[in-house]
Amino acid sequence: MANSEQTKSIRVQILGREYALRVEEGNEAHTRRIASSVDTRMQQFSEAHPDQAELTTAVMTALTLAEELFLQREEHEDDTAALTKELEHLSQQLEAAVPASATSDGDDTDE
Repeated sequence: MANSEQTKSIRVQILGREYALRVEEGNEAHTRRIASSVDTRMQQFSEAHPDQAELTTAVMTALTLAEELFLQREEHEDDTAALTKELEHLSQQLEAAVPASATSDGDDTDE
């Protein structure tokens, strides 16, 4: 049971309900921050739409968070593609600026 020694049980509150979670010992603070963020978002939705059921609040909050995650991933992919393109362009410029004979001259100095 080495795995149980590496995890611990914590309790978090989301929308007034307490949830018991098992987390890796080093991730407790991180998990608590995430739970707090989810709680805040659900509270905001609940205050804006007080007639909605708790399940609706949870689903709408989950959809909003998922949309934000997908947008962040798309931005990351776009940024990565732009950086890759820029690196390729700079590499081509460097290859054009440095003659091929200059890179092979240094190889003879080790002999």
